[in-house]
Amino acid sequence: MEEHSIAGKEHDKKSKSRFMGKLFKDKDKKVPVDNNVDDFLHGTADRLPPMPLAPASAGHPPPLSRIDTINARRWPTAAEIQHTRRTRGRSASPKRSKKGLVVRFTNDKPEVIGEGGDESTEPVAEIGLRKRAHSHPVGSHSVPDQVVPKFEGLPMPGKVTDSIEDQFSDTFRPGPVRRTQTGYESIVEQNDRADLIGRASSDLRENPMPSLSDARNQSHDPKSFAERVKAEMRSGEGKALHSPAEYSPDSGQLKAESLGFDSDLTPQLQELRLNTLRNSYIATSPAVPPSLSLQPGDSQTPSSSRKTTPITESPVPLSRGPSLQSGEPPTPSLTQKSLSITESPVPLSRASTLQGAAFAVAEDAMHDFQRRVAHLFTLFRLSTESVKPLAQCSLEELIRAALWWFLRGRMNLEARVRERPASPEGQRTRLFALQQAYSDLAKSLWITQVVTSERPEVVNHSSLMDRDSPIANVLEARQSIVSNLRKLTMSMKRNGFLPPDGDDAPLPQGLDNSIWIVGDGSRSLVASMRPSGSMSMPDTFPLGDSTNKYQFGRVFAEGILEEEAASQHYRCPVVVSLVRAQMEKDLSAVIASQDGLLKLCIQVDRAQGPTWNDVTWQPKYNSLKVVLPRGFVLRLHCSEQDFRMIYGIYDYQAKVYASLNQHRDEVLIFESVIRGFKYIDQDPQSRFPKELLPHCHIRVFEKLLVDKAAAATRTMHRGFRLALVTSPKTKNLRGIDQDLLPNQPIQYGFLRGEDGQPAMLLSFANPKSVYKIIMTFDEPNERASLHRLLTGTAIGNSEEVIAEAPMKAFAIATYSGGEHDAACLKTLDWQGFRVINEDNGDLQDDNTVLSDHLRVAVDFKTGSLTDRINIGPGELRMRLDVKSSKQLKIFRQAQEDMTLAVIESQVSHELPRELAELLNNVSKSPSARTYLFPSLQDLHLFQAAVTGFVVLYDGMASSFNIARRRMVVPIYKKWDAASTRIQIVQREKVIQLVAFFENFSHGDCMNFPLKSTDTFESSGKSGKYSLRIVDAKFALPKPRLENGEAVGHDFVCLDMPEYPGEHDDITIVFDTETEREKFSKALPAPVKVASRMGSVRR
Repeated sequence: MEEHSIAGKEHDKKSKSRFMGKLFKDKDKKVPVDNNVDDFLHGTADRLPPMPLAPASAGHPPPLSRIDTINARRWPTAAEIQHTRRTRGRSASPKRSKKGLVVRFTNDKPEVIGEGGDESTEPVAEIGLRKRAHSHPVGSHSVPDQVVPKFEGLPMPGKVTDSIEDQFSDTFRPGPVRRTQTGYESIVEQNDRADLIGRASSDLRENPMPSLSDARNQSHDPKSFAERVKAEMRSGEGKALHSPAEYSPDSGQLKAESLGFDSDLTPQLQELRLNTLRNSYIATSPAVPPSLSLQPGDSQTPSSSRKTTPITESPVPLSRGPSLQSGEPPTPSLTQKSLSITESPVPLSRASTLQGAAFAVAEDAMHDFQRRVAHLFTLFRLSTESVKPLAQCSLEELIRAALWWFLRGRMNLEARVRERPASPEGQRTRLFALQQAYSDLAKSLWITQVVTSERPEVVNHSSLMDRDSPIANVLEARQSIVSNLRKLTMSMKRNGFLPPDGDDAPLPQGLDNSIWIVGDGSRSLVASMRPSGSMSMPDTFPLGDSTNKYQFGRVFAEGILEEEAASQHYRCPVVVSLVRAQMEKDLSAVIASQDGLLKLCIQVDRAQGPTWNDVTWQPKYNSLKVVLPRGFVLRLHCSEQDFRMIYGIYDYQAKVYASLNQHRDEVLIFESVIRGFKYIDQDPQSRFPKELLPHCHIRVFEKLLVDKAAAATRTMHRGFRLALVTSPKTKNLRGIDQDLLPNQPIQYGFLRGEDGQPAMLLSFANPKSVYKIIMTFDEPNERASLHRLLTGTAIGNSEEVIAEAPMKAFAIATYSGGEHDAACLKTLDWQGFRVINEDNGDLQDDNTVLSDHLRVAVDFKTGSLTDRINIGPGELRMRLDVKSSKQLKIFRQAQEDMTLAVIESQVSHELPRELAELLNNVSKSPSARTYLFPSLQDLHLFQAAVTGFVVLYDGMASSFNIARRRMVVPIYKKWDAASTRIQIVQREKVIQLVAFFENFSHGDCMNFPLKSTDTFESSGKSGKYSLRIVDAKFALPKPRLENGEAVGHDFVCLDMPEYPGEHDDITIVFDTETEREKFSKALPAPVKVASRMGSVRR
């Protein structure tokens, strides 16, 4: 307790003293705020003492002493590393106390320390140079218009002086200590200085540098890194002017005009152009001493020879050409290839400059790859010499081997890059396969760049004028390999897949370094096969897509050539390439071995070799059997994955083109090569290209169902099938095979293409996808013809529009569990109808039953409906309304051939779904169509065109009486129907009376034939104008069932009336005598006046 109290008192005393000290502090005490603030903001800087410059020797540098490579350590020890870390962690300056310092803001204007950035159109270097140039007084330096730029303080061309060294002696500082190299080809200091010289030359050409006297007067830190780089650049610029004023590969002269660039090139493009030119004229061998690249007349001072390389000296790394390990001696043309980096040929355009820059980047990547795999070249030479000396190998053999190994290496490299093994064993396997892929690519590089580079055919290739000669094809193949190697190595470098350096690269045991692949078996068997046709080397080993062919896949397989009559065989590895010509639609398979003995092509022309009909697929063994002429058989054994790939590509293209073939029960109705085709799909997983595809082949087939009934054979419509295949000029073959079934409405639209060409849109709604297609045509007639065919309104060769008139309304009622009206049709604006059928001259002569051509096309404002009336005997029924004289109903059984088409952009989104539901109901249940016409004549015209019966009379009767005799006694009872709609119709010699009742308990309608032998009597008693058909032969009306199961009882069939089982009198009463007279004129026999005596029968 006491200890706690004592501690508390001490704490109170300390707090009180601190508080009193703040209130009564010494006001006279001053703190050096300025110095402390400066130290607080800037901190301490460790300044190293300047190192003295090494004295320049008057002569050449002394020779290097021999390095003890036995006792020398390549890496530092762990103790040295720890000591270095501890030394770096210590601070050379004492720790300063920052207590009591205050930071205040200043009223001075901010100083702009930099311009440019990501959004700037000019590089930062150019902005800085311009800013420094503007900071000097006017007249401090000038650049007169002379051939050679003249700078103050720099020696003129042709003068030998040490002024450059003297002027920069106060700013030069030696670089950090580096490990001394033992060869010419990899001296880091020379490479760094060569890069500095290149950048200095680029800055010199873009903007003239100010004079050195003005530059010396500027305030700067001579010990900073930026100033040291500038000093190095200026030193290089001074030595660049030691070279002659003109330079060319032949005369060794540098022209002052060549320093200029195109006026439209930006500084970035100018720098790219300089780099491209520098990389285009590099030496091919790094083993050449720098003195060999000096041109006659060049001079340099002894002091400058140690610090920077002259402009004409261009030391390049090992990847610039054949290495010393490959054993290739330097060529005499090295001095011609070692050109000045300041050389500039004819001014280039911006596109060519960018292409040159890209070429330089690819060239650097390939040289980098060559440097990393150069240690394998000696192994390749030994392997090749063990089988066949290089001097005895023809250029064709070497290039064929280079093609083989490039294809194999690239394929394996791509496969290994995609692999991501998780197990250590899988990673080791992947690493070994990756090393093998690098080795295979190195073989191709070694053959093309080292072995064949000095061949006479390659050196003198410009003298070959015939491009179709065999040697021209070989040179073309070699150039393709080099170009593809550049692209591949550039991609490898960009993605970090270059092989390790030669010093660090492992040489795993089991790496295949062989060049030649020797087959096993009888080589005479191959010679006796005598393959037909000849292929060039680029066609035999296609590296990819060419100007006239597309390449789809490639596999390496084992080929076995056998002869059925002999037991001998020949076995060798082969490469199978799947290609297709741009103007052809059929796929070809090119099979070739490395030595060229086995070479054939599977295509469609039997005169050129085997066809795909000679190929037997054997998926159980993952092999292909190719039957060759003269009893030879070639078997190709490959892996399961490769077999599936080959079969998948072949099967896909075969199925796409098979969609253009006519199937059974189909007929081709439209074919064209449309101008453009566009596929629109909201599915991101869709594989069909979204861009406009030109010259697509389209075919439209009509699907038919042939019904071979006892009465006759009927051909019924079952929809359409649209097949479309992209042009052979498009590599990625795509096709559409779409069925347009009658249970779905056709959604279309008329559009205009980009250049005003007529276009048509079709929308499809499948269970799995919803997409649209836009087809552009050359002529409007093509679009109109396709539209008429799809909507069913096209007129055939023997067809005519036999009836056409306006129409007011149209409706469909289905009888599925009751009568249901389609509400979606009531909202449409109906315009008119057309009846299409085979024209025989008269409506009565037209075939309406068992007709494959009869159809009714009803047009509305936003589409059309086509009702095909392909019916058998007794299937078509009709009814006239008693109250509405201009309404006609047609009863049909379930049908599957109705077509509905609507304009997609002018209807609601719900209408197509409702129309699809209507079509589905019509195809499953009976239905009745209701037509409302503006006039009675239009109704009669439509009725005659559909039924074939011409209307002779159509009127109303006030009463319709049917006499019925009782069974036992001779007493007659009358069935009396009130208002009745009566028609007399005629087809050729058949005349029928048709009656439609309303609220008649015994039936709704009846019809029976009238003959010329029938007796007709008229009467006018009690003001009633009646006409009696004596002893008429008729069938009673069908009674209406109470449960409503029977449908169609209120419709009559004109082509097959009911059997007349009744023989009684029928009396028809009219309101006026005029109406009775009109009726009498339509009867087949004259009307008599009724006598007062009863009927003879009574």
